[in-house]
Amino acid sequence: MSYGRSKSDLKIEAEQVAWLAQVLGLDVNPQEAAALSAALANQLPSLDVLERFDLSDYPPILKMDAEWYD
Repeated sequence: MSYGRSKSDLKIEAEQVAWLAQVLGLDVNPQEAAALSAALANQLPSLDVLERFDLSDYPPILKMDAEWYD
């Protein structure tokens, strides 16, 4: 169930991280944005494992019931 190209070939630039931080109201300097970009790039390949599962028989979770965890 792939939704496009492999996540492992996505490149996240520091400018994208800085923009996202600005949208979220976070103060991130250029050095931090570069480090966060590298950290995110290291995480994306691990998401490829999820593409191996056939989830076509499972409906999406649209809401969470907090009382279910009791």
